Amino acid sequence: MSFTPNVRRPGAPRTARRAISFYAALLIAGASAACSDSNPFLSPASRENRISTFSVWTLTGSNPTFPAAMLFTNLTAERPQVLSNGSVNFEVAFDLTGDGKVRFIPARALVPQSPAGAPVVGLQRSSSAFNALTRAPERGYTDDSTLVVGVNEVVLVRLASAGCIYGEPYYAKVAVDSVIASERRIVLRTLVNRNCGYRALTEGLPNT
Repeated sequence: MSFTPNVRRPGAPRTARRAISFYAALLIAGASAACSDSNPFLSPASRENRISTFSVWTLTGSNPTFPAAMLFTNLTAERPQVLSNGSVNFEVAFDLTGDGKVRFIPARALVPQSPAGAPVVGLQRSSSAFNALTRAPERGYTDDSTLVVGVNEVVLVRLASAGCIYGEPYYAKVAVDSVIASERRIVLRTLVNRNCGYRALTEGLPNT
């Protein structure tokens, strides 16, 4: 009676080979994403980007009931205040300098010790025109520090406390369209990408 031994051929077990193939595919996808500057692990975008125009008044010298700040995550103009729960109702407030330029004031710069904490806001001056700026950079922002710009200048905004599950920020662009000094009023044009982690700054449903 002959006996043929059950000899396993060298190499990784089939389950291990499948696992290796799966993780290799993930690495390849990650490498491809890095090359294309997109993130395949983001949730599908559900909110369309739209350009909006707002009038805000200055923190100083204007009617104290007029809106002097923006809550970009809700696309609303607000009068800055600390709410009853200790949080603040805005992300960036606005004022004018002596020479008529616009001062962007992040919430933490205005209310550094809000009882419930204020949102983290990064600002960055852009050298591009509003319409030419199609994608927000990941780096280069200064968190919670004021920024002064003139009419027709554009500011990039990173909202790190946007409420996304994994902590991804919202990104936005803001142009100072005009300053009506006699009214202490500032006209802003903005586009906020309210899809967690997406950096596209063009109108419509973003892909990245």
